[in-house]
Amino acid sequence: MKKIIQWLCGFCLLAGLLSGCHTKFIQDQVEIYAPEDPELFSTAGIDAQGYRLDAQTEHRVYSQILRSSKSFTISFWFKPEANFEWTTLLSMGRDDRHVMQLATSGNPTGERCGLNYSIQSGNKAYRVISEKEATVETGIYNHIVLTQEGNTVTLYLNGEETASGNVAKQVKQLRTDELILGKSLIYNDPQAEGTFQDFQIINQAWTAEEVQAEFDRFYPKAVLDTFHFSNQDDLTGNLWFAENPVRDLYFSWSSDKPEIITDQGKLTKPTAVQGDQEVTITAKVEHKGQTFTKDFKFAVLADSPKTRLKRDQIAVNNDFQPLMNENDVLPVAAENGSQLEWTVLSGGIELQENRIVKTTASEKVNARLQVTIRQGELSETIERDVVVLDAFTGYVLSYFNGELGEERGKLAYSRDGLHWTDLNLGEAVLTSELGNGRIRDPFIGRDRDGNFVLLATEGFDNPDIYLWRSSDLVTFTDHQLVPVSLWDPFLKMSGTRAWAPEMSYDPEQDLYYIYFSDPTEKDESALYYVTTRDFEHYSYPGNFFKPGYTVIDGTVLQAQGKYWLFYKDERKAAQTIYYASTDALSKLFGEAYDQEFLFPLRFMEGPFVFPVNGEDQYYLYEDYYPYGTFHVAQFSTLGEDSDLRWLEESEYTLPNEDVRHGSATPVTEQELQRLLQAYPPALID
Repeated sequence: MKKIIQWLCGFCLLAGLLSGCHTKFIQDQVEIYAPEDPELFSTAGIDAQGYRLDAQTEHRVYSQILRSSKSFTISFWFKPEANFEWTTLLSMGRDDRHVMQLATSGNPTGERCGLNYSIQSGNKAYRVISEKEATVETGIYNHIVLTQEGNTVTLYLNGEETASGNVAKQVKQLRTDELILGKSLIYNDPQAEGTFQDFQIINQAWTAEEVQAEFDRFYPKAVLDTFHFSNQDDLTGNLWFAENPVRDLYFSWSSDKPEIITDQGKLTKPTAVQGDQEVTITAKVEHKGQTFTKDFKFAVLADSPKTRLKRDQIAVNNDFQPLMNENDVLPVAAENGSQLEWTVLSGGIELQENRIVKTTASEKVNARLQVTIRQGELSETIERDVVVLDAFTGYVLSYFNGELGEERGKLAYSRDGLHWTDLNLGEAVLTSELGNGRIRDPFIGRDRDGNFVLLATEGFDNPDIYLWRSSDLVTFTDHQLVPVSLWDPFLKMSGTRAWAPEMSYDPEQDLYYIYFSDPTEKDESALYYVTTRDFEHYSYPGNFFKPGYTVIDGTVLQAQGKYWLFYKDERKAAQTIYYASTDALSKLFGEAYDQEFLFPLRFMEGPFVFPVNGEDQYYLYEDYYPYGTFHVAQFSTLGEDSDLRWLEESEYTLPNEDVRHGSATPVTEQELQRLLQAYPPALID
């Protein structure tokens, strides 16, 4: 078989980027003789270094095949980082009246569709449209093929035909050889963000069998590319391998040092004599007569001063948050025995026996602190800008209640975190004229400067969340509806719900993580997140926590040098609260403690957790929704040595008999007095 082929490997794409994002193929002028074996006319597929496009870049390919041939195939692998509606994959044309486009999704007929092709000539546009489920999946390489045979255009996604139809115009009639990757020629549509691999333009239309064969060549590599472990630099616990099948493939795992990590992932820590170990774990899959593997290297560290210092550095870095309070006593030792030495580098504070003392009367003081972590003769140093607030003396509780369709956000206060009194005489404080006005699951957090950020669910079936900002919880600004949930079948997001939004700040990345749930009736819905630095621009959503079963109602606590995520397990046999942990928000949450109930009864939801002022203790509230009440636990430690203790109902009181999902946050005396003045407390019977 005689074929003229163009191919664009990762190296060529990178070279194109360095030369100004333009690639012209000499293969346009050369006939390549290739037999049926596709290996002779393609690259190594997704093994090669890919070419990454972001929202600010594009790449132009010049093709004589597209300019002159009645029949052709465009084939490529693409791993998208986002899949907004109308994201452009390919575009070409000579002006806004003569243009061809291929998009990941859209709604040209008023209803959502998947992969779609259009070609416009003059005032007429011709389309080939896939069903909405036939769209690209984020985070994995998708194989996309466009063929034209005369006037018949066919679209393929991951080896399967998704749409085919006749169009009155052919690409060659556009009379241009310039093909744009990732950007629309004429519309202000979202640009493709992600990585391209193995881009081919061929001078004949592939058959369905040829498309399937091309997909099969690299599909296992695409799946292997999705396997990641967040703790490869310091493995401290057993590994969890994905259960078979994974995307219809069956994987086996093997270790080159089974005495350290078994083929099943069980860890045996090396002795001091053995020293640090590097272990290679290999994932293997056989598919259509081919064998595919991927190696993962793990550092398994023996106990040593260097190892203890490294682990203490991570823990101290997590505990070293940018918000502090006057009278906070800074720790002198870390969990693994490292000694901590604190120094004020600048700002209006001083340390008196490691206790923070403000040297000005300002309610908020900026400072820069340094901590030196010492393990014998070894040491590491961390510096951070901090905002020091007055000491916390009370708490504010945000919650909602009201008739269905008329929910409103309310506030209460407490001196001890256990006995609560309504503010504003029990009337609503959080209201909105935006959206449907239904305020559910209100959350109060703080930004890096100590100001308040409030989030809430908009009613029930809405993809947006409410957001307010405030310096005092009395005056609210920047009120907006923020779209966070998008339709993405592969993330198991319906794009119709954004429940119980909450927020955590990551000082390492200077990022706010806003996490929420979008449960569906049948699928394994995760907790999702978006990130922002300014509460104006938001990332595409991703999986915050995906344990393999539906979860909702996430809330995060930073403690013990880690981040702890409390969540509700929606499985029928559970219907209760568990928690998971991570040593960095950037790694998201993996290790779940879901073997034993925290509370011995089912039907718990809506957890919120907060530190006890002036103590190394925390309170956890869980909504026991069948009875419209809460159960409260006190603890200082989570994990394997958890000391969770459930309080007697006589030890705490809620502000009224209809308190539903919310949050609690510590406040200073000045903040509390402003609240009491603005919102008089309700009378207590």
